[in-house]
Amino acid sequence: MKARLGFVKIMAVVLGLEACDSTKKDKADYEIASPVYAILAEKSLDYLAGFELDAFAEMLADSVEYELPDGTKLMGKTAVINYWKSYQITAGIQSMRIVNATYLPVETHTAEKTTKRLGTKVVIGLTNEMVFKHKNTVVKMNFCLHFNQEKLIDHIDSNYDQTLICLVSHKSIFSL
Repeated sequence: MKARLGFVKIMAVVLGLEACDSTKKDKADYEIASPVYAILAEKSLDYLAGFELDAFAEMLADSVEYELPDGTKLMGKTAVINYWKSYQITAGIQSMRIVNATYLPVETHTAEKTTKRLGTKVVIGLTNEMVFKHKNTVVKMNFCLHFNQEKLIDHIDSNYDQTLICLVSHKSIFSL
């Protein structure tokens, strides 16, 4: 918890310094968002890690987009939930546990170059301890969850090296 708060404090200082730069516009491009979003992000990933897919689905907007590390996009809540149901069975994963996670809630006021999204997102760095039928592995992962006005997740971007997952599950994560 101390590491998580330390990271948030450092980012707050960095964002604050940029916001105070007199050569910038009157309003900063982004600021620290309410910690409520960090709590929602943590809860959603805990549901996902525990394969509590019905509870996870309740936190998603119907039109959610989920981007996998290879660029594959899952469109809609049904597609996301079906992917994870299939993944659990096909990959032979028995459990996942999120450790050493850091959640940084950010409010963006100008559209980003890549996503063009305004609003609230949570940038997450975590370690995922995964137990498969054949072997266990630990994977460092990054996620970015974007929230709509109803505080539902409408976009998930994930980035991690799937090599270890493929080796221990004996499957390509993207063929599931």
